[in-house]
Amino acid sequence: MSKRTMVLHSAHQHQFDVPDRDLVFYDQPYETDQLSRITDVHLWSPLEGPIDRLPEIITAMTGLRKLSIGPGRVLPTVVTQLQQGDLPESLEELSIHLGERTLVWPDVVVPNLQTLYVGEPFRFRNEHFPRLRALSIYPQRSLNNVRQALELPLEELNLLNVPTDEEIFRLLQPVGLRRLGLIGGRTLPSLTGISVLPQLESLRLKNLTSLGDISELAALQKLEIVNIQYCKKITGVAAINDLPALRRVTLVGCGNIGLKTIEAKLSTLDWANTGATT
Repeated sequence: MSKRTMVLHSAHQHQFDVPDRDLVFYDQPYETDQLSRITDVHLWSPLEGPIDRLPEIITAMTGLRKLSIGPGRVLPTVVTQLQQGDLPESLEELSIHLGERTLVWPDVVVPNLQTLYVGEPFRFRNEHFPRLRALSIYPQRSLNNVRQALELPLEELNLLNVPTDEEIFRLLQPVGLRRLGLIGGRTLPSLTGISVLPQLESLRLKNLTSLGDISELAALQKLEIVNIQYCKKITGVAAINDLPALRRVTLVGCGNIGLKTIEAKLSTLDWANTGATT
């Protein structure tokens, strides 16, 4: 099965009306051979039907590659009470959306996981994800969970809030990230210092309400993708002219930033989106 499969209780099937999804009911008998062909799953429940434990039917999906947990009425115990062997070893991508204040990962190793998204504050030990390459997390104010993550072989890191200023670039310097996302925050005033990450190929900046000078982008000579959204105070956008490897630019919801200074450059790119930006 190539399309996403929804896993839910059979009593809730009429509350989920998405035509391009297969439905599998965790409260009904299943055929092992059928489950082994499922590769992409979303675990879901409505508000009146909470799930408090990972359904055994997911464990039986021996070819599972992608798993999304929530949103919906999926309780944190689905994650915090996981035991070794509950998640198929084939799992490569995991996305968690539970809306809790802090989620603590249990003593469970996911040996082949490469991509992890957690939509709430998250504590973990890096030995639980030995092959992780891409991580999206809310950093602790102390940045302790970010420091823990930087011991992993990451190529991509997305911080879903930036609780600090330009020191974040010095913290990331030793890792060799290729893709970086800074998504939300009020404390980052500029990109001064980002030149210590010359290997970056993709940079995403979104909802950074204090972000001003981005002129140091010009130092990132390997940068291929720039995606800036809803950062309305940015200046120094002309630095985009000095990026020889650039292929794609998104500048959305940034207001009046002097777009004319980069019009010629944008016309040479594979992709350029400048909605609500001038």
